[in-house]
Amino acid sequence: MRKMPRFLEKLIKSSQKGHVSRQAGFTLIELLVVIAILGVLAAALIATIDPFEQIKKANDANAKNTAAEFVNANIRYYATHNALPWADPSATSTCTSGGTTVSTLALTNTRVMACMGILVSENELKPGFTTVTQVLKNITASGNAGGVTACFKPESKSGTSDPNTKYTIAGVSGCTTGCYWCAQ
Repeated sequence: MRKMPRFLEKLIKSSQKGHVSRQAGFTLIELLVVIAILGVLAAALIATIDPFEQIKKANDANAKNTAAEFVNANIRYYATHNALPWADPSATSTCTSGGTTVSTLALTNTRVMACMGILVSENELKPGFTTVTQVLKNITASGNAGGVTACFKPESKSGTSDPNTKYTIAGVSGCTTGCYWCAQ
């Protein structure tokens, strides 16, 4: 009787024990299930975060900072000159022409830009402040000899529901719909 080759003996023994040699790895079905689960989680995350709302919040925060900086620069100017730029008799520019009242004007308006020029020359604002026209065009300024207000209309849902979003475009409190956020 002839002896069986050794590799066949091993193969028969392993199959009799129920052990089938198998390479390590994932099946196609397992990979597809994992990819589907990751896809569902990614879709849920994007829906939760809402990237467009986040962009609107960032724009609102930028406008808030810009409006507040404009108002603060005017307050600092007032502290050193005892008058706001448009009411300062020593300031000669298109900023001061037309009396002591600044009606509700966009910060990109020629008269308001002239006032910002005075604030820049007095080092109350950085020179680059006047170049961010994308932000400045959404902010309106109003004021008189005694004060200044800078307002903008929030784009984000959280900005419109902010308790400080309660002003008219002229900075008057008591708005109920389509309200503005104002720095005073």
